[in-house]
Amino acid sequence: MYRTIKRLFAASAFLTVCSITSLYAGSRVAAVAAPAQAANPLAAQFGGDPGDGWMLAGGFLMLVALALASAGLMLWMREREG
Repeated sequence: MYRTIKRLFAASAFLTVCSITSLYAGSRVAAVAAPAQAANPLAAQFGGDPGDGWMLAGGFLMLVALALASAGLMLWMREREG
């Protein structure tokens, strides 16, 4: 069982690193690109900025990493109890 818990924590750590890398890449793409000018202010709220895809992927990976870490923590607590 401890091998499974270690794998869950390792996968969570790997996905956290991937998430941070993706968030960093998205912020760098957004910083380098010129902001898009929308025709009207309402359209500016829904316009896709450069780097949004990277940021979305990074957020999703962080959620998956959090889910794996919580699953590993629940298994570890159950194993500790008996």
